[in-house]
Amino acid sequence: MNVTASSIGSDPESGITMIPAGDPEFAIGVGLWREEKPRETLRSFVQDRLALRGTERGGRAGELLPVVVQLVPRPDNAHNPEAIGVAAPPARGGTDHDRHLAYLYDRHLVSLGAALRSLAELSPLPVGCHAFVELDPVEEEEFDPDDEGGDAVVVTDGRQVRYWVGQLRLLMPRWDRLQRMAVDYARGIRPGLILPFIGHWTPWRPGGREALAGLTGEKSFEVTLRAEGDSLVAYYGELPLSDLRSASRDFFDRTTVQVRDMGGRATARAEEHRGALRIFVEDSRPLRRDG
Repeated sequence: MNVTASSIGSDPESGITMIPAGDPEFAIGVGLWREEKPRETLRSFVQDRLALRGTERGGRAGELLPVVVQLVPRPDNAHNPEAIGVAAPPARGGTDHDRHLAYLYDRHLVSLGAALRSLAELSPLPVGCHAFVELDPVEEEEFDPDDEGGDAVVVTDGRQVRYWVGQLRLLMPRWDRLQRMAVDYARGIRPGLILPFIGHWTPWRPGGREALAGLTGEKSFEVTLRAEGDSLVAYYGELPLSDLRSASRDFFDRTTVQVRDMGGRATARAEEHRGALRIFVEDSRPLRRDG
């Protein structure tokens, strides 16, 4: 598959929905999970990928081993239920938890997390991206086998050259490019969906919050946005919850136009938050108005 592709698509070889690669100069690091099982999963994954490379190269300092990884939303993460895990690809067998390698850092979730969670929810296949593993040859005279019992991970290539396994870095596109590609991908699967990238608060209609509590206890739920007059109305089924009124500086202006372009109805994600309704929409920039 072309790693520089301009759109998200299925990769038959890896059996995943692949995000095109970004600029290697800006590849992002991840938090490798240094407990014994994830560390052994990382060692086995890199060792097998290194074996496939053959013996035509080897022994160079700072080598970069290309790999493909899966990106897995992890709502079970006690520290952050919006966490995104990094796992070895599904072809290795087992569950994505069995294949867990690392987590994206929270600072990257701010710009990338919502798009990745949306893709994982929409895609019929696991979602993944291109990445590379940093390798450095082991100086044999300095190698102590006991080092492998700590955090160090060591692998061996076809020439029997040992390497320290360094950082795993993801070749992710910039957040704005990823968001555009995610929107295009979603349109081909669910044309009426407004993706949950950015959340904005809107007041409840009188009695709406109480009526919703009698229908669902879910924190996050799908709502229907209907263009009615100069505003959008968010519905849960046939229950009106809130009026998303359009004004010159309102964040919902662009969403109103999007919904009208979709025939007057679309779906989005929402949640109850601090006494208001939070609606997640694709774009927070207000429309530019003539004059």
